[in-house]
Amino acid sequence: MKNTFLLWLALIACLSTNPSIAADNGVAFPKEYFGLHIHRSDQGTTWPTVPFGSWRLWDAYVTWADLEPAPNQWRFERLDRLVAMARITGTDVLLPLANTPTWAAARSTEPSAYKLGNASEPASMDAWRNYVKTVGNRYKGKVRNYEIWNEPNIKHHYSGSVEKLVEMTCEASRILKTIDPANQIISPAATAGARGHIDYLISFLELGGKNCIDIVAYHFYVPNGSPEDMVPIIRNVKAAMKSSGIGEKPLWNTETGWWIANGDGTPDSALFSKGGWKKLEQNTQAGEYLRRAFIVARVEGVDRFYWYSWDHRDGLGAIEPTSGAPKPIVAAWSSLVAELVGATNLSCEKSSQRWECTYKRKDGSLSAIRWLVE
Repeated sequence: MKNTFLLWLALIACLSTNPSIAADNGVAFPKEYFGLHIHRSDQGTTWPTVPFGSWRLWDAYVTWADLEPAPNQWRFERLDRLVAMARITGTDVLLPLANTPTWAAARSTEPSAYKLGNASEPASMDAWRNYVKTVGNRYKGKVRNYEIWNEPNIKHHYSGSVEKLVEMTCEASRILKTIDPANQIISPAATAGARGHIDYLISFLELGGKNCIDIVAYHFYVPNGSPEDMVPIIRNVKAAMKSSGIGEKPLWNTETGWWIANGDGTPDSALFSKGGWKKLEQNTQAGEYLRRAFIVARVEGVDRFYWYSWDHRDGLGAIEPTSGAPKPIVAAWSSLVAELVGATNLSCEKSSQRWECTYKRKDGSLSAIRWLVE
C-alpha cells in the first residue's frame, strides 16, 4: 500500500492541531445535514414529527435481496411508496445498493446479518449490472444518491474482497452516471465499530475506488463512548482522504446512534448490553448526546449526519418501541434543528474536558453552546 508513512505523518499532524476548530465560515447548516433512518414508514410508523432533510433507506427492506427475490422478478411496491413519501415531504433520499439475493450470490449458503448469501458478492457481475441499471432507470430524477454497500469491513455484511467491491462500485458509477449525470455515488461506508476500519477505507481508495465516487461515507459509531470520541476517527478519515488525493470530496456520516433507554416498559435488548454499549438515560442525556454529536461532527468537516434511528425496536429508536410515543430526545432534536438550520460561522474551542462552540444564527445573532465531557 503506497504512501503509508506519509499517511501516518498526516494523521499525527491532524491529531495535534490547535484545539480551536472552525467549520467553513459562511456556509450555513443545510436541512439535509440532519439525516434520519426510518424503518417502517409504510407499515405503521407515523412520519417523524422532527424536522429533517435526508433519509437513508437502510433496514427499510428495500435492498437488492428485497427488490429481486428471483431472477428478473421485481418487487418495487415498497420502494415506490418510500420514494413517493420522500418526494411529498421534500426529503432527499440516500439509497444503499447492497445485499445480494441468495440466487445471485457467489456463496449462496453463507450466513450473513440478514439472509443466506446476502453478504456475498454476486456470482455474476451481469446480475449486479442489471440490478443497478433497473433501479437507476426506475428512479431517475427521484433518487440521486446511491451508496454502494453497507459496512463492508464487517464480514456478516460483506464477505468478498476489497478488489471486487471496487469493481462493483465503479460499474455502478458508470451505469448510474450514464442514466443521469446528476446521480452521486457514495462510497461503501466502513464502520468505526469494527477493527481495521481505517485500513479498509485506505485499501478501497487506493485500489481505485477513489476514482469512482463523489462522496466518502463512514459510520462514526462510538457505542461505549461520548460524541467527542468521534473526533479522532473523523480526523483519521479526513487524513486518509487527503493522502489519497480526494481531500476535497464531501464526507457523510451515513449511520450513527446510541442506545437510548426505553420508557414504555419494553425490555432492554441483550444485543446492546452484551455488546458493551453505553445506555443513555431518557431525562437529558440522550438529547445532550444528540446535540453534541451533530455539532462536533459538523465542526470537524462532516457534511451530512444520518441518525440511527427513528423507529428502531431494539434500543436505538427515538420513539418507544411498543407504544410509539416520542422519547424526550425528540423534543431535543426539534429544538436543535430549529436553532441550527441556516446558522453559519460554527467554531469550537476545547480546553481539557470543556467545549465551547459559537455560531451565527440565521437572524444574525450570535449563540454559544457549552458542555463538559463526562
